[in-house]
Amino acid sequence: MEFYEKTLNIETIYKGRIFDLETHTVELPDGKIAARDIIRNPGAAVIVPLTDNGEVIMVEQFRKPCEKTFIEVPAGKLEAGEDPQVCAARELKEETGYSAEKLVKILTLNPAPAFADEVLHIYLATGLTKGEASPDEGEFIAVRAYPLSEALNMIKEGKITDSKTVASLLFTAQFCNK
Repeated sequence: MEFYEKTLNIETIYKGRIFDLETHTVELPDGKIAARDIIRNPGAAVIVPLTDNGEVIMVEQFRKPCEKTFIEVPAGKLEAGEDPQVCAARELKEETGYSAEKLVKILTLNPAPAFADEVLHIYLATGLTKGEASPDEGEFIAVRAYPLSEALNMIKEGKITDSKTVASLLFTAQFCNK
């Protein structure tokens, strides 16, 4: 069987600063018609800043949709046409104050393909130099350093639940941390 959905119509429901919402009318492989609500998002660069002594630099911040504070790896939205690696370097500096001698793409992630087209470009940042953070206006962040082993335990304990952070830390521990 060939898997596809032919788009018959697109209705833009909402245009926002971070995402747009569309409803697509589609024809399914069996000829039936269905509706799909789709979030359009420019994607983001995600950074796993790993120090020479094996600590991961993360940020702690309040996330309004979940009404709680999260511990996450730094990340930021791509600007239109922006190279994800350029975005990664910028966001690392803005959110943590660190600069990386080396940024290597380690993973591409689609966090919610059932309803969103967002793509996360995940980079491992090494050769870190500490500097001054300059978060965006309205962004309140605390920078924290955790040994990678402790961050992995925090995933097991349910203290880190952000999907991009979980995936990137597990991938780093399994494949990148030698």
